[in-house]
Amino acid sequence: MPAGVFKETYEGDMAFIRYPIHKAALVLAVIAGLSAPLLLDTYYLNLAITALIFWVAVIGLNITVGLAGQISLAQAALMGVGAYTVAFAALKLGVNVVLALPLAGITAMIIGLVLSLPSFKLKEYYLAMASLAAQLLLEYAFSRIDPDQYTPIPPEAKRLASIDLNEPEALYYFTFIVAALMALAAGNIARSSYGRAMKAVRDNDVAASIVGVNVPLTKAIAFGIGGFYAGIAGGLYAIYSVGIGWEAFTLVNSIELLGMVLIGGPGRVVWGSLLGVLVLRTGWTLLESNLVPILAAMGFSAFASAIKYIVLGTLITVVIILEPEGLIAVLRRVKEYFRLWPYSY
Repeated sequence: MPAGVFKETYEGDMAFIRYPIHKAALVLAVIAGLSAPLLLDTYYLNLAITALIFWVAVIGLNITVGLAGQISLAQAALMGVGAYTVAFAALKLGVNVVLALPLAGITAMIIGLVLSLPSFKLKEYYLAMASLAAQLLLEYAFSRIDPDQYTPIPPEAKRLASIDLNEPEALYYFTFIVAALMALAAGNIARSSYGRAMKAVRDNDVAASIVGVNVPLTKAIAFGIGGFYAGIAGGLYAIYSVGIGWEAFTLVNSIELLGMVLIGGPGRVVWGSLLGVLVLRTGWTLLESNLVPILAAMGFSAFASAIKYIVLGTLITVVIILEPEGLIAVLRRVKEYFRLWPYSY
């Protein structure tokens, strides 16, 4: 009896869903996603909405960092570009937020393409410094256009026909559909010719250039796609919020997004990104609601205010040292163990 799953056709090898466990996981994810509003109260439903929003942003960053190997510390600022695009389109122009959402993605994509220009000449920490400068410049721009750190989102702009996105259930289903479509697109991008070109650039851009890959174009595409995803995530964040402020799109938030990529699994754009969000965003929110009050009650108020960054730094360090491919690699080994059991090879 053979161990494992073998592909007998080219179509089977290139299929988006290739293994039975992937089909089962996809079915369970769809069922859980669609039934969430029926099972969760308002607090946990809002937590699920924010998890979906950050999943979209982390997928985009994972394409830039994980697939193409380009360091970016400006993903949160690109989210801010998308959020302010939706906010000002709704507030100043009276455009419905659903119609403004694609504009948010396109605007952030254009900024992402501009950010890709330094990557043509810079690598590694030099590129990190360039993206850091871009993050700080965008933060300054946000502080000038929004000095009060609050831009309201008109409630009437969240109503489209019979759909009212002011209601948590309707907003959840809308966010779920958008996130699912973005994840599906990202999975196909990763296995497309562009995705393979990004992997080649990530592994060795000189060798990629020798075999015919247009390295500058590939880097620009990676930054552009990452920016588009960040803009969509920022637009969803604006739709979710009553009002937005630029303090939600700072360097700390960009580092958190990068941490989600590193912890979940660089290059595993869909499931790795989801795992990173669940561990670092949703998991921390649940832990914070219980841990911080306990520390404050014990007299460690100063420690309680810094515990988030201590946990974030420690977790990233441990994962990078012990499992550079992220937590998704651990799950992959567990999956392979059960797939090949009782054989050891």
